[in-house]
Amino acid sequence: MPGLETGVQFHLPTYAHVPMPHLVELAKKAEAKGVGQFWVTDNLRSRNSFVVLAAFASNLKVKLGTAITVQYFRNPVDLADMVATLSELMDGRELSIGLGFGNPRTSTFVDTPKPISFLRETSQSLRRLLNGEEVCFADYPNLLEYFNFNPKGLFKLNFAPKTPILQYCGANGPLGLEVGGRNMDGLIFGGHYMAALRTGRVPEQLQIFNDAANDSGVGEGVTRVAEIKLSLSKDGQAARDFVKESSGNRILNMYRRGYSHEDIQRLGVDLEDVDQLDQAEKAGVSSAEFDDLVTDDMIDAIFIAGTPGDCLERMIKVQSTAQSQGFHQLMYSELGPDIDEAIELLCDEIIPAL
Repeated sequence: MPGLETGVQFHLPTYAHVPMPHLVELAKKAEAKGVGQFWVTDNLRSRNSFVVLAAFASNLKVKLGTAITVQYFRNPVDLADMVATLSELMDGRELSIGLGFGNPRTSTFVDTPKPISFLRETSQSLRRLLNGEEVCFADYPNLLEYFNFNPKGLFKLNFAPKTPILQYCGANGPLGLEVGGRNMDGLIFGGHYMAALRTGRVPEQLQIFNDAANDSGVGEGVTRVAEIKLSLSKDGQAARDFVKESSGNRILNMYRRGYSHEDIQRLGVDLEDVDQLDQAEKAGVSSAEFDDLVTDDMIDAIFIAGTPGDCLERMIKVQSTAQSQGFHQLMYSELGPDIDEAIELLCDEIIPAL
């Protein structure tokens, strides 16, 4: 069985201190060592994802993508002309556009009405625009209202994309997965992938997506990407400390949004510890106080974190499991406290051993 492709996601808020020329150099080094695709996040207040991708496209020869583009941040016409423009730098390589709600903080910045209908309408209208069709947003009532389109307005790009542009579903709830399977070209199983493995939820979630893809006629042509939360450093404790906040917030999101107490326990996490973290976060504790309440079990439920030696055995198991579940790529995300060191350790010690 062929091995899984390697992808790297640059989580732009995490690396706000890293200027774009440095990001390009990091990507070039990783490309030279076999990374097959780079993804960037879409976050308000951070470097613009499409500007970063344009810099990557001008300097790299591999596939690129967004993981994910938040469906509320840009109207589909704006998104279509950005993507089509970027395609002119890609020399025929795949450009992958992940679509979805974004992280739980999205709703603290913008209104987030009807996320499932919004996802469906965004995917369908974007595809039509990129295919050169004329679109009237009276056909997409949620987009019409949210983005203040003229219901009589007609939109058609006056130029065509120059490279394959594939849509990836970034929604992982049952309704979002069905929309993705019916309308998109691939799936990004997000940063809770390893937690979902522990709870046993991955097969049922994949089945929803796969059934919808089969019903739509796409079937086996769908590409599946598993996001692997990874933190690497020669200093194992530094690698773990680096992801305390992210781990704690992800555990809280699961605790508050549909994961049962039994699911939380299957993560290997003590419910009393999660409840204590929940109460502290609601009380507005400082970042340092929050991190102090994040346990090692919480970190291990979300991340593979430590030295390469600490991480390799788990990585081998995760790769084998993902491959058996029909995934095609492992996308490594967040990476480590020193991004230069983390990329080097990933490329020189982890990937060759897999």
